[in-house]
Amino acid sequence: MKNILLYFTGTGNSLAVARYLAAKLPDTEIFSAVEVLRNARFNVDCASFGIVFPVCCQDIPEMVKRLVGNLKLPADAYVYAVATHNGDVGFSHFTLDRILKKNGRRLHAGFAVLMPGNSITTGNSTNSDQETDRRVKAAEACVSEIALRILSRETPPYCGSASLRKHLKGMRNMFRHRILYRVPNRFWTTDQCNLCGLCARICPENNITVSDAVRWGKRCQMCLACIHWCPNRAIQNGKGTMNQKRYHHPDIRIEDLMHRE
Repeated sequence: MKNILLYFTGTGNSLAVARYLAAKLPDTEIFSAVEVLRNARFNVDCASFGIVFPVCCQDIPEMVKRLVGNLKLPADAYVYAVATHNGDVGFSHFTLDRILKKNGRRLHAGFAVLMPGNSITTGNSTNSDQETDRRVKAAEACVSEIALRILSRETPPYCGSASLRKHLKGMRNMFRHRILYRVPNRFWTTDQCNLCGLCARICPENNITVSDAVRWGKRCQMCLACIHWCPNRAIQNGKGTMNQKRYHHPDIRIEDLMHRE
């Protein structure tokens, strides 16, 4: 029986990790979580099921919660997750396990891979070029170790913590993103925007429309794909991103993230 691996990504880190992992796991097929959710393909027949996602405010992205809550997995499937993060996995794996338990399943293993950061909207910079290069190179070796543990169907303690401190940190981070910095509401474009529509085609939530101007709706996942992939650096968020460098994983192409033609 085949093995299924889903990914959700904004700047390519989680897709890169999913590809590294699939190359080391026999008979593994990769699918975009966005497409699975959009096409409502929730009945999954597989021997093992994995999902790779970026940590967002100590937790899993809202779209991943939505997807996992609808999945129908075989009772004997080995279920694992890999969180890509910029230093803190938080309680993401514990959230996944809680959602899976509602459908009678459990998360058998929750792994983590340190990747370059992309959060430039809340006053944070991306990593230095040297640190970015180091993390990208180290990730493949880390994934190799994870693959061996998956093949052995290990059930180690989840990476991260579900402590009260982590939950409070997650609440603080979400407050900063959505209330203090109002990230979903502060996107705008400079005169460098040529209305190419690329941002709309890579937005996982179809939250961006392009006509006489670029407009953002109310379903932002804060994946930051639009701001990092804009070929003209025309997309900004508030005033603080003007001089911030952009990042996307060097092994991922923009075509890999197209959700709409």
